[in-house]
Amino acid sequence: MSRRFGEEVPNFEEVSKDIGSRAAADGDLLKWIREDEIGRKSTIKTPFGWTPVTYCDYTASARALDSIEGYLKNEVLPIYGNTHSSGTTTAEQSTLFLHEARDVIRNSVNASEHDAVLFCGSGSTAASNVLANAFVDSPQEIAVVCGIHEHHSNLLPWRRLTQNVTVIGETDSGQLNLTELEDKLKELSKTKNLRIVGCFTAASNVTGVLADVFAVTSVLKTYNALAVWDYATAAPYVEINMNGTYPLDAVFFSGHKFIGGVQSPGVLVVKKSILDATRPNRVGGGTVFFVSPNEEVFLKEAEYREEAGTPDLVGAVRLALAFKLKNSVGHERIAQREKEIADYLIGRLSRNKNIVLLGSQQTSRRLPVLSFLIRDAPSGIFFHHNLVGIILNDLFGIQSRSGCACAGPYAQHLLGIDENLAKRYLDLLLEDSRLDRVHLRRQGEYSAFEFFRPGFTRVSVPYFADDSQLVFVADAIEFVAEHITEFMPQYQLNCESGEYHHYRQRVFHNRKWIGHLQFTGKGLVDESRNEQDDTVLSYDQLLKKAAELATQPLDPKISVPDGRTLFDETNVNLKWFVMASEVMQKDRKPQSCPFEPTKYTIVEGENGDSRETVAARIEASPKHEDEDLLKEECGVEECVECDIASGDQKDAEQCPLNGDECPLISEAACDINGNGDCPLEPNDESADEPPLDDWNRRVIVEARELTNEEEKALRWCQPTMDMFRKVREAIQAMGMIQEGDRILVCLSGGKDSLSLLHLMKFYQQRCRKYRKVNFHLGAITVDPGSAAYNPRPLIDYCRSLNIDYFYEEQDIIGQARRAKECRSICGFCSRMKRGRLAAAAQLHGYNVLALGQHLDDLTESFLITAFQNGILSTMKAHYTTKDKQLRVIRPLVYVREKELRDFAEQNNLPVIPENCPACFSSPTERYRMKQLLASQELLFPKLFNSLKSAIKPLLEVNSPFSSEMRSMAVQNIVQHQTKTSKDENNED
Repeated sequence: MSRRFGEEVPNFEEVSKDIGSRAAADGDLLKWIREDEIGRKSTIKTPFGWTPVTYCDYTASARALDSIEGYLKNEVLPIYGNTHSSGTTTAEQSTLFLHEARDVIRNSVNASEHDAVLFCGSGSTAASNVLANAFVDSPQEIAVVCGIHEHHSNLLPWRRLTQNVTVIGETDSGQLNLTELEDKLKELSKTKNLRIVGCFTAASNVTGVLADVFAVTSVLKTYNALAVWDYATAAPYVEINMNGTYPLDAVFFSGHKFIGGVQSPGVLVVKKSILDATRPNRVGGGTVFFVSPNEEVFLKEAEYREEAGTPDLVGAVRLALAFKLKNSVGHERIAQREKEIADYLIGRLSRNKNIVLLGSQQTSRRLPVLSFLIRDAPSGIFFHHNLVGIILNDLFGIQSRSGCACAGPYAQHLLGIDENLAKRYLDLLLEDSRLDRVHLRRQGEYSAFEFFRPGFTRVSVPYFADDSQLVFVADAIEFVAEHITEFMPQYQLNCESGEYHHYRQRVFHNRKWIGHLQFTGKGLVDESRNEQDDTVLSYDQLLKKAAELATQPLDPKISVPDGRTLFDETNVNLKWFVMASEVMQKDRKPQSCPFEPTKYTIVEGENGDSRETVAARIEASPKHEDEDLLKEECGVEECVECDIASGDQKDAEQCPLNGDECPLISEAACDINGNGDCPLEPNDESADEPPLDDWNRRVIVEARELTNEEEKALRWCQPTMDMFRKVREAIQAMGMIQEGDRILVCLSGGKDSLSLLHLMKFYQQRCRKYRKVNFHLGAITVDPGSAAYNPRPLIDYCRSLNIDYFYEEQDIIGQARRAKECRSICGFCSRMKRGRLAAAAQLHGYNVLALGQHLDDLTESFLITAFQNGILSTMKAHYTTKDKQLRVIRPLVYVREKELRDFAEQNNLPVIPENCPACFSSPTERYRMKQLLASQELLFPKLFNSLKSAIKPLLEVNSPFSSEMRSMAVQNIVQHQTKTSKDENNED
């Protein structure tokens, strides 16, 4: 008797045939989806109070369903095991889950035995790259024909494959131009040994316009071209038929865009004949039949051969369930509802004179995906898309998407930007290629003119949304179109990111942190103290509240910068958006916009029912579901209207973090960009912070007595003489080291402090050689207890150097988490570490702390304090603490950061990775100053010599008291100016 793979196997063919009748009979299915969606009750904290989330970004990613996640938790994960085996129950069941998930998708898209269904990883991007790579070794030349609507994922892989890529335009109604397509195919078909690949999107992710898959495929097949379709946007909503009248050669889509398909893999369904039968796209486990020491034989079945490694089993099952849900609703029913939604939204918004809808307004073949601009009527130009998006978020909780939607060429076409204009924007946006990205620690692209990048705002509403949500979304967009000028002065533009943030919420408040989670004997404990508000305002209440806020006068504390200073003769003619300072002028004049969105025509009778009829039907529908939600949230039969507009602002101002808790091992919760939440105090350098009491976690390394031979064998590194001379100049000019000093080098494990340790040792050796000042040298590290920072390797390293070393371990991060007020993670940690350093130094008999800040650090601090605090100040090179117990020195004040980096790299110093997210995960003001100085240094190569001279009177200040520092700085400046004048007179 043969082994059975499972009992009660469902008949997929019968299931698929029965979908339509069951969907029609289930009238409550859409309501069930709404109620089952995870996050439907969530609220977010905005500058105007707590707001319920209205998610309108399904084109980017859909959301999870509680029932699907529950099935995975209860049925899949308990018996989860690795696939590629049937030797154990968990492995076999997991393998069978994967097979069945593949079969569900195979049957849903009408794939045959000649088609391979491949799970490809991260969405359509991974799937399209797998497909494009299948043609890399083709004996024929490849010519690709694609449409103007393409997403980057269906354009860039083909561009990398071949330079022979042709883009087919669209008709005046927004559909692919079939005449142009046929003409191009005729031309290409005349070339011998040429394989033509036609790649088109089934639905635009910008406008939602659906392609005529049947008509386009028929033209492709006429000229023996392959028909490849990108269903990323369309797959969750429309029928996919791999083997219809004109079979498709390949389709790919993103699982995460399906309702309930969050975090599921991308899928490629492709004719097996296209895939190379001998060499898979990726090699590894699961793709081979046999591997010997000298050769390997790959599996012949494409679905196994092309999926190397452990598959995303849970994601595949999740996607299969999402497909089953789509099939249960039925694509005809989905199409009907989506047309109603598109008719209503386009009908409403197209009548507003301030709203410019992009693309064709035909609705007979489209998804309810709308991209739009809001025009400033007096000036004739537009409001920035990021401003529109953030105001929709802050006032109404609407989650839209702003930008170009990863469809750059089509977006530019819709906006009316031709190739020459696009090149001008690119030249403006590009960063200077001469900048050293490694030195600047660049984590992303940088441009001082990112705000010039053209874009739009996009909303997408799912088919299961009720009528009240449609009306609310339209009302909210129209409200912003009419009242955006009342709110714009409250928002500030970040030129480097193009983002707008409310002046009271420049950082992400109420953020959730993985770092707050701790695993204990009692299980997973969430130590965060995020605010929660279960009050849910109805759509009408949100609109009423927004109307009231629009009438409130502008806070006199708000200072609106003059945006005109951002523009000069090189870029002013590329300005397409209005600035806050301009909307403050009631008599603003018309401006010339560098582009005007493309206009389309609508074929008469194309849209079926009139939009007025659809609007009347939708707006007349009862809004009971919104009321039910309010009852469920409030727990009462009637929900009393709550006014949360009053009082919140006052309370927020009183709270150091505007209500936020202090996340400790994460991004800086405090914005030090001069935004007021965290005043920058670079001169608050007193080392007399109260030391922490927990001294029981310490490692002490004591230097040993060594012979001369052993001393020479130590791993000390000799610096370059140029760098040493700079250190010697600073030490001697400012009297940093005195006879008998016991100096403790503060060692963090970074390149600067490690280099300082070796420089100080070399200086000590030179002093001994020439019988100059005699001093003792030691080192100390304070470990603040962050899981992202592990300096313990320094213990063995310092032991190998035979130096007195103290490793102090203190849960500073934990104490900061428990602190009632924490305005700056870095500031709190720095002050606590200074207190620990001071106490340890005194305990062990040291009187000097040596810190590793360099010339770059000092110049950056100089500019920051000038820009943000309005004073001339920087870090001090040598000073005595308030309690007179310690002196603090910075011997590297004349050394450049690049010199230290080169020294550390050339000598393979054991640099500890700077992975603390609190310091390095978000661009800080210091990072921006580094960018500014680097760009200026390209123009003025001697910039840092000039800055060194400028800040020299400031770094010579030797008092820890703020009341004395400024007067001493003024005295030093006067003395330096007097000396300079005398020197100039002597020269004359």
